[in-house]
Amino acid sequence: MSEIIPEINLIKFIVGHIVGNKKQEINDLLTSYSIDWGKFKSFIIYHDLTPFSYSALKDFNSFLPHDLETFLKNNYYCALVRCQKLWQEFLRIYDLFEQAGVILLPIKGVALLEDLYANNYLRPMTDIDLLVKEEDLQKAETIFGDLGYRKELYGLKQEYWREKQIHFTFYKKKKDEKAPFIELHWNLDFKRKNRNILPGLWERIREINADGRKINLLSPEDTLFSLALHNRRFGRTLCLKNAYDTVVLLNKYTVGFDWDYVLKQAKKGKMRAALFFILTQAEILLEQKMPTEVWHGLGIPRYKQRLIRRFIQRNTFLPAKKADGKELYLKSHFLLYDSFWEPTEYIFNIPKEQFAKYYGLSSYDKKTDFLYKNRLFYIPYKAITCGVTNAKKARY
Repeated sequence: MSEIIPEINLIKFIVGHIVGNKKQEINDLLTSYSIDWGKFKSFIIYHDLTPFSYSALKDFNSFLPHDLETFLKNNYYCALVRCQKLWQEFLRIYDLFEQAGVILLPIKGVALLEDLYANNYLRPMTDIDLLVKEEDLQKAETIFGDLGYRKELYGLKQEYWREKQIHFTFYKKKKDEKAPFIELHWNLDFKRKNRNILPGLWERIREINADGRKINLLSPEDTLFSLALHNRRFGRTLCLKNAYDTVVLLNKYTVGFDWDYVLKQAKKGKMRAALFFILTQAEILLEQKMPTEVWHGLGIPRYKQRLIRRFIQRNTFLPAKKADGKELYLKSHFLLYDSFWEPTEYIFNIPKEQFAKYYGLSSYDKKTDFLYKNRLFYIPYKAITCGVTNAKKARY
């Protein structure tokens, strides 16, 4: 990536603006290079940078196409309003949980909004993610029912969500209410052979003051794990959102950040590769230096370190359709686990519902049942045929 690609350098400038590194100058970039603004726009949308782009580039409006400037401005103010609405709805939910004596933790977007982005009060998100203890799940569902929320199973069985997933989704019963979707989690990662990750999470929670009240949050270290583990979900593994969240987190909590705890739990919970992945994103793309002892402590084999670094460098700025492709997700799936056998075993024992989603099948019908029962043949067959198809596309 030594070649100057102006769209990518402009993205790095915006990310630097988010994480507090504003030393990079872009006057020469804007005056000396022809920027493909369509490509730039697709990058900021994919990497959840659109609202930040307006504030980062507001002093350079004269260089932007008018329609792009308008798009960035509208997105910025819409995001501000949405963040406020999501926060107020979270507080309403939080108060009822507190009255019921149920501990509720905001995670990801809504938690980071008040903790890491309070000065700007802006962080792209589409829903509210919350975490409760698994034994409090029934109480939590009752509270959401009292608030007018309904559980959304997306046509799948309740048992699938409880046994194979880590969250339920809730939405408002009245369709005319513009209430957000709620993802209610009872764990931060899928269960693997009954392994209980981060067993001390609930004893490590902390309080912050927000809007005149105390709000419970994950510890900074467990917040880092929540960001790293999110990359394992089917979706935008290479999106920079979790990476710039990581840098803002580490910058704020540099003093006293418990790397010993992180390294110990990463090894115990087999999360070393996922942690290495997100920290490598932060180092390569956001120029965030990590303590040397962290890299040594993670103990990732050198060959896998090279694979992860190469994967990030080559694919982060692909067109969105390619970055979201199944082939790329499959590659990342093997990079985000500590061993080769864990992701392999998961693929061949994949829940039927996820098998159907991945291959675009109906979750419960005879064809899906047949293909799922014969998945040891179907999965390799699809991998080979997709590879041949992609090779033909590349040739032409």
